[in-house]
Amino acid sequence: MFRCSSSSLLCGNNVTFTIVYNTQPGEILFITGSMNQLGEWDTSKAKRMTWNVGNLWDASVGFPESVYIQYKYFVYNEINKTYRWESIENRQLIVNNDELLIEDAWDVKRNLQTEQTKDTDSTPNSLNSNSSNSFLFDSRISTMLE
Repeated sequence: MFRCSSSSLLCGNNVTFTIVYNTQPGEILFITGSMNQLGEWDTSKAKRMTWNVGNLWDASVGFPESVYIQYKYFVYNEINKTYRWESIENRQLIVNNDELLIEDAWDVKRNLQTEQTKDTDSTPNSLNSNSSNSFLFDSRISTMLE
């Protein structure tokens, strides 16, 4: 299902990225990545995140159905015009559902849980086994795309 909401300006599958990060005055958190919705790794086109109480930053992005995304967070200091990137490898995900909530931690790779269905088939790795959202990750993705 592909949808577009004029109220949120999000098209397709809505993904909300969240991360807790304690910024200093003049610092802003951004997310960038491999898709044009995230700026295609261009810091000037990256998605600016919104600060919330508790130092929770979020950004909602609309993606087409069944897309593979690599992304990373960075902090931009408006005072001295510098960037501070996460030091981990690029994060990866496949968006397969209408709504998705991603809860990341700065410089921390997710611990993936494997879900099993009641029959003998197994589902792909999932980030949140308590969610009905379909969030898929497979470390073999990068080699499959080459």
